[in-house]
Amino acid sequence: LKASNRTMKPSTQLCKIILAFKLCHLSNSFGFMPGNQLSSRSPSLQRNSAHVLRAEGGPPQYDKTYGKIATVETVGLGSAMIHVECDEPTGYQPGHVLALEIEHNKDETSDTNAKNSQDAANNGGWMRGPYTISRATENSFDVLMRVVGDKSKTFSLASTGTSVRFGGKFHTPIIDGIQKDSTKRVVLLSTGVGVGPCVGAIEDALKDTSFPPIELYASYKTKEEVVYSEYLDGMAANHATKFLWKPFITSDTGRVSATVDNVKIVAGAPLSSSNDLSLTDTHYHLIGNAQMVKEWKSGLEKAGVPDEKVTVESYFNAKMAPNQDAIDNISTVIAASFSKVTE
Repeated sequence: LKASNRTMKPSTQLCKIILAFKLCHLSNSFGFMPGNQLSSRSPSLQRNSAHVLRAEGGPPQYDKTYGKIATVETVGLGSAMIHVECDEPTGYQPGHVLALEIEHNKDETSDTNAKNSQDAANNGGWMRGPYTISRATENSFDVLMRVVGDKSKTFSLASTGTSVRFGGKFHTPIIDGIQKDSTKRVVLLSTGVGVGPCVGAIEDALKDTSFPPIELYASYKTKEEVVYSEYLDGMAANHATKFLWKPFITSDTGRVSATVDNVKIVAGAPLSSSNDLSLTDTHYHLIGNAQMVKEWKSGLEKAGVPDEKVTVESYFNAKMAPNQDAIDNISTVIAASFSKVTE
């Protein structure tokens, strides 16, 4: 599903997908149309294709494709990277959202909540949910999960060769949302497992010598939760003029928008001269906690950053209202740091 414009609103794109998934248990069916059902034959893979998301008419519809879990890697406290391989090209890119399914194993997840149990029963024993692609090759993809419930626990405990089903291709990939020809600097702001798609996008961007410099600011509650610290350090060392990253440990420093000093770190533009940057030169991608996404989106808008220079994806916390002080911190610092007027 391609957005009608490049600025994704938390209340629309991904939130509609999540809402649609939540509607499934109310209708006694997940809403797959007969033409989208998997063949009852064993895992000969059928071609994956994207379908239009219809939140008003029920859950998202998609063709299901079989794959197998190749590895499960713990990459930070409470976070697991699920690596899936399949026989046919998927066409996924970092930032795509897909539906991912795994068989319900009552022995491993005896505490499965009633909603997930009912959904699995309606889906032939398969639990499912929307997840964001972290990285992908022609015949494989990675999904970074926060292990917080029975579904993610089942994925994190899966052994090599465990069958999964997947389908759909929603949202706009991170790289596709960036107009690189009119952008001098890219800032990725993430919380928790939102860093996964950022890492994949960075890997792809660094293969393109014409892509602008990238800065990643990843927030975690504790140091133990940081994902891919050594790997990102290595990438930064190998691409010193094109990539840098900094983790924010919120239990120590507060949220990235909590203080003017924190926002100044993001506005510092260490890979560029801020004197050469205007408000239109930096692209911001915001991914993760919806409160963070709302605050930065509102703050950047208030500072004068154009809508097309901000793309977003919200994972959770959608009901939490943004903090006005945080919005003011962002707008004040960003406006002051990039005040050059573009003719």
